[in-house]
Amino acid sequence: MPATEPVDLSGVTVLVVEDTALVADLLVEELRSAGCRVIGPAPRLKQGLELAATPGLDGALLDVNLAGEDCFPIADALAARGVPFAFLSGYGTTVLPAAYRDAPFLPKPVNLVEMYALVTRHFRPR
Repeated sequence: MPATEPVDLSGVTVLVVEDTALVADLLVEELRSAGCRVIGPAPRLKQGLELAATPGLDGALLDVNLAGEDCFPIADALAARGVPFAFLSGYGTTVLPAAYRDAPFLPKPVNLVEMYALVTRHFRPR
């Protein structure tokens, strides 16, 4: 779903961790078109953990299920660095552990207007 108005997220660096290629491509394309610097996409836990160490991250969009592995070690690594993140899932918030039940969440399929609003609210250039 395209945004109704142009969004300017210039200067925001976002890590994308998503294992479905079409979804990852859409998120990356939309974030870049809004001016974001995109790190990734990382399709698996190992790559996500490696990219979570990237200096200068302003936020991350994390698919909960990465080919059968949970993304929560990535969330833990980001939280330890003070990097905000949001979860993406088609299964609702019930898949989140109690520690992350209050984290920002986007249901799949992702509504791009909601994604832009979340990035605007929670991710700030460092």
